[in-house]
Amino acid sequence: METVERVLQFVDKYVPLFMERRDHGGGSEPLFVFVCGPQGSGKTFTTDAIVKHLGSKYRVAGASIDDFYLTHEDQLKFSRTFRRNKLLQGRGLPGTHDIALLTQCIENVVRGKEGKLDIPTYDKSLCNGEGDRSEFRQVDLPLDVFVLEGWFLGFNPLLSKQEINSHPLLQGGGDMVQVNANLLFYKDLLWGNSELKSLGVILEADDIKNVYQWRAEQEQELHKLKGQGMDDDQVKKFVDRYWPCYELYYEPLVQSESFGSVATLTLGLDLQRNVISIKDRCIE
Repeated sequence: METVERVLQFVDKYVPLFMERRDHGGGSEPLFVFVCGPQGSGKTFTTDAIVKHLGSKYRVAGASIDDFYLTHEDQLKFSRTFRRNKLLQGRGLPGTHDIALLTQCIENVVRGKEGKLDIPTYDKSLCNGEGDRSEFRQVDLPLDVFVLEGWFLGFNPLLSKQEINSHPLLQGGGDMVQVNANLLFYKDLLWGNSELKSLGVILEADDIKNVYQWRAEQEQELHKLKGQGMDDDQVKKFVDRYWPCYELYYEPLVQSESFGSVATLTLGLDLQRNVISIKDRCIE
């Protein structure tokens, strides 16, 4: 609960300021709130709390980057196409999302015309824990605030030949080379998009290895709620595919404190998800 309280204090500090400046200037552009953190750190719970909290004053909608995963059928085709890349065997990493659908959603939010926004919903318990898209939900446009959460939001790909050639995970045309290239699209569309005004929330694990326990707890809850999901061995193998991304991008993001273009909140969390540090940095 302390995490949510700190985050709500942060959005209450900056959202009204943004809206006042926007309205005073005659603008209508939405504010994006990006929430990043390791799997199981509480991103979805925090995002839902932000949407509910701001919804009494503003036109708000929220989503997860996971909602935009490829359908199970398309993911199987994608995995076969890149069968030599073990990191792309199954959902999760940059490149395994429906890029056209994600782009269309963001463009519709930014355009701000009256109408309906279709947001996909992804059910991770389907297909024996491999997951599949389940349905779409509609929200009214235009929006004042759009909240998007995801484990790799804010991760910045290595771009220079010197950076790429000097990192063991990217040498010799390994599996991460393609993932690193895929990540550039997400950055350009979202947190690196100069046309978007955004707040960034980073849930920082005091030990990134906490993700194994946190992710296992998530699957245990899925079993209780829906009767299916991954077992502990599957969870470990699942998180192992994500690990190179954490090695490459996680610490630079945390240290940068510049996730949002307007302001960034970094909350340090221990294994029990207690807040142990707070950093609030205003960019603008």
